Amino acid sequence: MWAIIITSNLRRRAAWPVLIVILTTAIGAAGQSIFPPRIDLTEATEKALENNPQTRLAETGVKLAEQRIAEVKTARKPFVQFSQTIARSNNPVFVFGSLLEQGRFGASNFAIDKLNHPSGLFNFRSLVSAQKTLYDGGQTRIRTTQAENAKKQADWDVETARQQMRFNVVQTFYGTLLAQEMLKVSDQAVKSAEANCKKTKDMVEVGMTTDADYLAADVELANVLQQKLEVESGLVTTRAALNIALGDRPDFVYDLKGDLTEKFFPVESTDELLRIALETRPEMKRAALAVENSRAQTKAVDNQRLPQVSAFGNFGYSAPYIANGSTDYTVGVSLSYTLFDAGRKSRLEQAATAETMAGLEKDTLADRIRLEVVRAAQSYKTSQARIQVSIKSIAQSEEALRIIQDRYKFGLTTFNEVLRAETAVVRAKHDLLSARYQYYISYAAVLLATGRLTDVRAFE
Repeated sequence: MWAIIITSNLRRRAAWPVLIVILTTAIGAAGQSIFPPRIDLTEATEKALENNPQTRLAETGVKLAEQRIAEVKTARKPFVQFSQTIARSNNPVFVFGSLLEQGRFGASNFAIDKLNHPSGLFNFRSLVSAQKTLYDGGQTRIRTTQAENAKKQADWDVETARQQMRFNVVQTFYGTLLAQEMLKVSDQAVKSAEANCKKTKDMVEVGMTTDADYLAADVELANVLQQKLEVESGLVTTRAALNIALGDRPDFVYDLKGDLTEKFFPVESTDELLRIALETRPEMKRAALAVENSRAQTKAVDNQRLPQVSAFGNFGYSAPYIANGSTDYTVGVSLSYTLFDAGRKSRLEQAATAETMAGLEKDTLADRIRLEVVRAAQSYKTSQARIQVSIKSIAQSEEALRIIQDRYKFGLTTFNEVLRAETAVVRAKHDLLSARYQYYISYAAVLLATGRLTDVRAFE
C-alpha cells in the first residue's frame, strides 16, 4: 500500500517534478509485482542461449580455436628479431673481431704486443636477423589442418551445447506448466475434501452418519493437503531450474505463455531415426574429425624424416661509442636432414595407436547414440499410449464417482468408497497431465537423440 503526503512545500511548482518521479517509481514497482513478465518457449530458449554460461563456454572454445589457427599459419611468415648488446673486454679475440666489425682495424693493430695484450674495448652491436622456412616436410600444412579441424570440433561442441540447452528449457518450461496445472487439480481436491469434512460433520451433528465417516473425511483432507504441499515444492524447484537456465534469480516469477494441450508430433521409424542420428548428431561429426586429426598426426610424425630448408639473413651494426661504426650483412640458405632418430619409430607407433583409439571411441559413441535413440523412441511411444489410457481413465473414474455418490445417498455403500472414488479422479487427472508432459519431453528427447533439436517452435 502506497501512502503519499503532500506538505505545503510540495505545493510549489518546483516540487512537482519530484512528485512525478516518486509516483512513477511507485506505480512501476507495483506493476512489476502485480503483472509478472510474460514469456513463451521461443523467447525463453533464446534468452537461455544468450545468457547461460554453458553455451558461452562452448562459444569461447570456438574463439580459442580460431586464435590457434591464426598462430599456426604464422609459421609460413618470416621470423624477424632485433638484438642489442654492449660489451667491453680486453680478450684478444674479442678486441680483434670487434675492431674488424667496427671497421677500425689498422696496420698498427698487427703489432705483436697489441695482438697479445690489447687494451679494453667497447663494442655496441645492433643486429636485425630474419629467418623463413622454405620447406618443412608439410609440418605447417598438417598443423594448419589439425587446427582447422579443432575449430570445426569446437563448432560442433557449440551445437551440442545449444541443443542440450534447448532440451533443458523445454523440460523445465513445460515442467513448470505441469506443476501449475497439477496445483490447480490439488486445489480442487482440497476444496472437495474440505466440503466433505463440513458435510460429514453436519451429518454427524444431526445423527445421519457416524464419527467414522467424519474421521475418514478428515484423514482424506490431510492427504490431499500433503499432496498439495508436494506439488508446490515441485513447482518451486522446477521454476528455479528454469530461471537459472535463463540467467535469472531462482525465485523470479514469469507468466509462462503456453499449455499442455493435445498435440501430435510425427516421428519416423526406429531404423530411420538411427540412420538420421548417426549422420546428424554433432558428437558423431566431432568424433570423425578426431579420427582425421589422428591420421594427420601419424603423417606428421612420418614426415619428420624429410629435410628442412630455411632461408636466413641478418644486418648488423658495430660501433665503439654507438656512432662512427660499420655495418655488415649475411644471407644464406640452410638445409638440415636427420640421419638417425631413435625415437621416431616409437612416435610412429604411438600415433598409430592414438589413431586406433580415436576410431574405437567413435564406434563406442555410435553405440551410445543408438541406445539413446531407441530409449527416446520407446519413451515417445509409451507416453503417446499413456495419454489415451489416461483420457479413458478420467472418464471411467468420474462415472464411477457419480455412481458411488448416488449409491451413498441411498445408503448402499460406505463413505470410504466415495473418498476412494474421488481420489481415483484426482489421480487420473494427474496421470493425464503427466502423460502429456512426458509426450512433449519424449519428443524433444527424440529430436535431441537424432541431432535435430535446432528449433522449439514445433512445441508451441
